[in-house]
Amino acid sequence: MANRIKDQNTKLLFSLFMLSLCVFSSCDTTKYVPKDQYLLRRNTVILSSDKVITHKAEMKDNLQQIESQKPNSYFLGIPFKLLLYNYRYKKYQQDTSNSHLKTKSVQRPALVDTALIRKTAFDMKNYLYNQGYFYSVVKDTILHKKKKAFVTYKINAGSNYLINNVRYSADDSAIAKIIHNDSDNSTLEKDKEFTMNALEEERSRIALLLRDHGYYHFSQDNITYELDTVNKATFHDAESPFESAINFITTQKSNKKPTLDIYITIKPTDDSLAYNVFSIKNVTVFPDFKDMNDFHDDNLVTRTIDGITFKYHIHYVNEKVIYKHLYLRPDRHFSQSDYDKTIVKLNELGIFRSIRISFKEDSTNKNLLNCTMALGRAKKHDFIPTIEVSNGSTYTIGSSLSLTLRDHNFAKGANILSITGNVGLESIYDDTLGKKFLNHFFVLTKFYSLNATLDFPKFLSPIGTNAFNNSNVPHTIIGVGTSFMNRSLTNRTEYFTLENTSLNFTYNWHETSSKTWDLSPAFVNIIRLPYESDSFKNRLDSNAFLKNSYKQNFIEGENIAFTFSDAEKKRGQNYSYIKLGLEEAGGLLSGINSIGASLNNLYKIDYAQYTKVDFDLRHYFTLPHSVFAFRFAGGVGLPYGQSSELPYVKQYFVGGPYSLRGWRVRSLGPGSYINTSNTNINYIDQTGDIKLEWNGEYRFFIVNMFSGSLKFNGAFFADAGNIWLAKNDPQQPGAQFALNTLGQDIAADVGTGARFDIASIFTLRLDFAMPVKKPYVLTNYGWVFNQIAPLDPSWRANNIILNLSIGYPF
Repeated sequence: MANRIKDQNTKLLFSLFMLSLCVFSSCDTTKYVPKDQYLLRRNTVILSSDKVITHKAEMKDNLQQIESQKPNSYFLGIPFKLLLYNYRYKKYQQDTSNSHLKTKSVQRPALVDTALIRKTAFDMKNYLYNQGYFYSVVKDTILHKKKKAFVTYKINAGSNYLINNVRYSADDSAIAKIIHNDSDNSTLEKDKEFTMNALEEERSRIALLLRDHGYYHFSQDNITYELDTVNKATFHDAESPFESAINFITTQKSNKKPTLDIYITIKPTDDSLAYNVFSIKNVTVFPDFKDMNDFHDDNLVTRTIDGITFKYHIHYVNEKVIYKHLYLRPDRHFSQSDYDKTIVKLNELGIFRSIRISFKEDSTNKNLLNCTMALGRAKKHDFIPTIEVSNGSTYTIGSSLSLTLRDHNFAKGANILSITGNVGLESIYDDTLGKKFLNHFFVLTKFYSLNATLDFPKFLSPIGTNAFNNSNVPHTIIGVGTSFMNRSLTNRTEYFTLENTSLNFTYNWHETSSKTWDLSPAFVNIIRLPYESDSFKNRLDSNAFLKNSYKQNFIEGENIAFTFSDAEKKRGQNYSYIKLGLEEAGGLLSGINSIGASLNNLYKIDYAQYTKVDFDLRHYFTLPHSVFAFRFAGGVGLPYGQSSELPYVKQYFVGGPYSLRGWRVRSLGPGSYINTSNTNINYIDQTGDIKLEWNGEYRFFIVNMFSGSLKFNGAFFADAGNIWLAKNDPQQPGAQFALNTLGQDIAADVGTGARFDIASIFTLRLDFAMPVKKPYVLTNYGWVFNQIAPLDPSWRANNIILNLSIGYPF
């Protein structure tokens, strides 16, 4: 009976929703379209070609973005913004300032403009020309239906060209030699599809190459080109015009694309200095530049290192730190790459608000440059708060607050000192506890931590730095911290307290702009249990896995991580992110213990031994107003030697706002195991030795508010994954990883969220998720779509998970 009522309510809500859509759709969208004008309803692009088009879908999408006039926006087939404009039409007619349009919550009718249609066709033809389709045809047609217009752009792209030969010509032998020696790096490769972008990249490459060799005044204006689209192989027989004609017709009918030759010429323009090689004479640095008067202020504090002059108002940073990040030096040739690296490295210091580098020709020698660096001083301190709020099936509400204080110039060495404090709690609501409302809440878990890191912009080591060049010298990072987790019982007595003290020593360096390494030759974790209740001890005594996981431990090891990201290189378009990590612990201490054993058991250290491998793979497909984001992450940790389990702080977990959002943090797994007696009294976080996780999100723009200072975005997402044990545990059936049960063991959730980008400073994220596959449900492979009941309060309480956090999940 209850299910029948539930089904009837669902059908009623769906009927009301569809009725509302019909009412909105029936509104006259052309009500205020003037006489003899038409509302632009749709633009359609039809793309064809004589030959196969590589990346046709991408090209069609780019052509659609070129459209100068767009129809009104629709959501679920309804132009809400246009309907809202029509509803308030009379009011808006009196608003001569058009302030209503600045909110972007309403839209005027998009009236067909034939001039913009012609412009679109012209721009499309130009775009295709730049892609190497020199003889494309673009035709536009307009179909009128009552007061609406449908515009179609029919495009025959023709055929693009493949690069055949590239020839360079320079009237200066030194320049010609430089270009010839670097020809392997040319962007114009034989048999590659020609585009104007590739040609412009080649011009830019040559200009940068010569500027790196001291040609300060050289630019792309000194590089011209000529394209020869005549296929000479087709007309190779001058004595037989008939044969040449047959060859031409055969080529046209074949699927083979035509080729072209490119002739690039380097020559001076009216500026006769383009061929002059310049060297740097003087370098002057103003680390706390205020205004132009500083250039003539004789009262500034002056310091000199190797011919570089530093001038201060206040000596707030050691000039040796700045000196090590400068690549523009006296008595060296000017180099554009040195200029770019200097700006990048000075920015990395984090102590400058602005960086401006200028050059002026020396008055006594026209081939010498005087370099001036005006560096605006940034704020020394900043304060960063972070908050997270969530709920879950094992607690009513959880929250954490993190506060970070950062000093960007500690001890005047551009060293970054960060101190972070974090507090959090998970609370339970139980109406059987107490009589007053507030008495129904009690804190299940408390956790708090204090961590500090000191980042030195240099390599601190007893060995030399020959392995690194000046552009990728590592930062040295020293970190220390301690954290506490306190679990309580429903009678508000303590269950146990876990303390983790950590110390790490890390090197971080950039191999290239897209590749980063992190190497920790040593880290230490000391895990203690300052308090254990009798009930907690009894629980551990009954479960060997938990007992070994929660035992007091000493961890000493080393790790290395490699990160690749081409987001900057691709300017945020269709980019990838890869992070791979390897960690080992106990190897060094095992050797030390062996020495102790050989000395008549002089000493013995109790420590953890394990090896871990982690990975995080992401890819982002970017569209004009949306992004498809995907992540595959996981890891494997295997204990060995005297350890039978991974230490608790090194084990894997899933759930929460940055993982599987349909479960709260550490509440899922391992495998298909579920603790049927999982009450708030004896609940212990679920962890494992193996982790696999998949995430997918469709992120889309909704609207700008408050003149763009608040951007409202939405998302649909799905998460899948779980954790497992590497070894069989009889007390946790179904927890061990096995390929034949992987399909059953994978958990999955779906959800939707809202993201508020506040002044481009931080993003507040609100995600609602529900599980759709529960590995501990052994029927239907764990899928629970048939159990979804959004109108049932009990189902909502146990399945709808709210996650409130800062930033994107990945």
